[in-house]
Amino acid sequence: MMALIANETRKISLRFSTWLYPIIIMMVILALATIFKSISPDIDNVQFMLSISGIIMFLVALFSIVIASSVVASEFSFGTIKLLLIRPYKRWEILLSKYIVVMLYAIVLALFTLLIAYLISGVLISFGSLTQDVSSTIPTYSENGDVLNNGVTAIHALGTQLGFFLVELIFSMSIAFMVSSLLRSQALAVGIGLFLLFINSIAGGITLMLAEKFDWFKYIFVTPLYYINMHSNGVGNMEMNSGLSTGLAIGILAVYYILFMALSFIFFPKKRCLCLILCKKNMPG
Repeated sequence: MMALIANETRKISLRFSTWLYPIIIMMVILALATIFKSISPDIDNVQFMLSISGIIMFLVALFSIVIASSVVASEFSFGTIKLLLIRPYKRWEILLSKYIVVMLYAIVLALFTLLIAYLISGVLISFGSLTQDVSSTIPTYSENGDVLNNGVTAIHALGTQLGFFLVELIFSMSIAFMVSSLLRSQALAVGIGLFLLFINSIAGGITLMLAEKFDWFKYIFVTPLYYINMHSNGVGNMEMNSGLSTGLAIGILAVYYILFMALSFIFFPKKRCLCLILCKKNMPG
């Protein structure tokens, strides 16, 4: 297994896009820091990070989904999957090694993004205290309009946002990975992964509102995923409206996660892809 993981790590490291994505993120952070410095000269780098966390974490999710969508499907597109299958490893081991590597890449990219954002904005703007009260920067309001996060420190807010984001990232990447392993089409896998990423902000908000009237809507995965997304951006207190709590949202996503992973590891070992199986069943006669 370790040999497979090392091999997958080497293949990802040789991709041009693997190194291009962090560079793009660095350029975006540099541009945003320059803009913030000119329009908000009193802001420090900690407040800056909390203000743009949604943008930079969206880029991390976007690039990670592209990697997860292509890691399996590209093997079939280029025919290199045959070189893996002739090796003395089980198919589930091959799939698991790919999954581990893309998850590690996504987590490292997220941590790198936070670190580089802290350093670049600190140099360009100023270094702020991680223990400062951030209730004025990212206020969380109750239904009555009261600020709920008075006294919350910056490091606590950043850690909380990162935790929620990692839950969202792992789930979103798992969907893309499942599509890639089942359909084995790189273009289709990337398309579906990106579609889910963009549509979640719309569909999730709608289902979250519907969950106020129809309780079963909160069990559709886009609803808790949107809930986690909003919390990763430090926005709102939605427990009172939707009936969701952090534990329930993560629990629902965990059930879907197990289902998606089960589908991936059940169908990938089959010699024929899911598309061919479905097509054959639908053929007349």
